[in-house]
Amino acid sequence: MVSSLRLEIEQAMGLKFPERNGEAIVRFEESMEVPRAAETLMRGLYRDPERVRQGFKLLQQETGSLIDILMPRRSRLREWADSLPDRPKEAESFLKETTEQLLIREQRLVQAERDLVGQLQESGLEDVFPIPLAAFGICTYRDPNVKLFLKPIGRFAEIVQINPESLRQAIRVHFLFLLLLIAGADLDGRVYARGGEDEVIHWLTSVYTFRFLKSQSTELIQCYQEWVKAWGGKMPPQSLFNERACEKTRAAMVFWRRQLNISWEECWHIVNQLEPESSNVMGFN
Repeated sequence: MVSSLRLEIEQAMGLKFPERNGEAIVRFEESMEVPRAAETLMRGLYRDPERVRQGFKLLQQETGSLIDILMPRRSRLREWADSLPDRPKEAESFLKETTEQLLIREQRLVQAERDLVGQLQESGLEDVFPIPLAAFGICTYRDPNVKLFLKPIGRFAEIVQINPESLRQAIRVHFLFLLLLIAGADLDGRVYARGGEDEVIHWLTSVYTFRFLKSQSTELIQCYQEWVKAWGGKMPPQSLFNERACEKTRAAMVFWRRQLNISWEECWHIVNQLEPESSNVMGFN
């Protein structure tokens, strides 16, 4: 993990990664393995890729068989158009025979095409989405660490046709914020005291990630939005990105991290008691 990015993440969230002998401890791994949660994604848009592949192969064969009949027939017809056949009966027999062959081959080709179209209609994005978040990366809360899965990330970029490197960068930022949220210490040294509350954690992570990427590039934001949408996450409202909202978000986040028995909504309500008009902007339901 590039130290400059880590420092930017720490500054943005107002937390610090733990240190050992003056070095930050950032348990952040990028792996080429494919987790079980990513199997459907890696398979892609086809429920049965091999069956579809065989369908194309059969259609190719039937098309070739039809061409094998049509090409010599075309050549013979051109010849007879220039010079009439010597034996009309032989020409008649040839035409009848090739016509019968064409009808049979055409029926087989139409059936092969109909079957293939049916298989293609059964395939699509609805079989892939939503994608489990664990297909892209996992986070362990006890002894906090993160592992990203690069192959599924690349496959997703290919399917939705976005820049894979920009997508990887956006996801790195998301999971680095997530890791800092559960592993970092605040200014007075207090650490995360809660369990694995994935919904709130990823919501807060998305808030900080979106703010961070918003200052980087439009492409990163677009990639991030596509990715969050893919696993069913929710993007934060624009009302969270003014300076006052940022301060209140951090105050509520620090308070929430220290508590075991108070929900995020309660923490946010407490922080907003002095400004009730903005108390609903952080709901994630």
